[in-house]
Amino acid sequence: MILTDKQREANTLLQTSAKHILLEGGSRSGKTALLVRAIIQRAIKAPGSRHGILRFRFNHCKESIGMDTLPKVMATFPEPVRGRMNKSDWFQQLPNKSEIWLGGIDDKERTEKILGKEFATIMLNESSQIPFSSRNLIVTRLAQKCPYTIEGERRELALKMYYDCNPPNRSHWLYQIFHQKRDPETKKPLASPQDYAHMAINPRDNAQHLPADYIRELEGLSMRMRKRFLLGEYGDAAP
Repeated sequence: MILTDKQREANTLLQTSAKHILLEGGSRSGKTALLVRAIIQRAIKAPGSRHGILRFRFNHCKESIGMDTLPKVMATFPEPVRGRMNKSDWFQQLPNKSEIWLGGIDDKERTEKILGKEFATIMLNESSQIPFSSRNLIVTRLAQKCPYTIEGERRELALKMYYDCNPPNRSHWLYQIFHQKRDPETKKPLASPQDYAHMAINPRDNAQHLPADYIRELEGLSMRMRKRFLLGEYGDAAP
């Protein structure tokens, strides 16, 4: 997987001590693929670890992640570490017994099954579609202890929660917790603001991987749509 300069910068952010990391910006900028790549790397690093990728609707997660992004990114890794996709329960099992689960919060039975597990990493794909109350429930499952050994030294995989989105408006909980560093419900400052980090990546930052006329199409959209899908900017709370 060949990363652009901006994507390498984002990849460096993913290695920091921040627990919650948001990649925001315009469409087709590589945000989702970059986070999926990081999850695969974490799954390979810690045998037996469990990781979740969730969207608002399960069918969208299955189609966009399970049948597109995940297999494409997985194919960039050596074959011995790839494992296979269980399409009954929709999770990727790696040879080292790590698992990457896919889910959606619109499917109650499936959500309960997933939330009955603990995870070392959770990714909220298209997180602007997910209610804050659902995010708060999901974050309680970020609790799996995953020891691993590197160069003879025993360590524990840091818990991480990843988010990606095309920026919504400034009244959204994503803007409040990542930019204003305050709780959307209580309006009080976050107890640990250093745990929250964000970075913008836009289509122009991924131009080498896009069709030649893609950005030109985005430039022809309305101003509101250009701000969100080309420039990766948050909209006004009351436009």
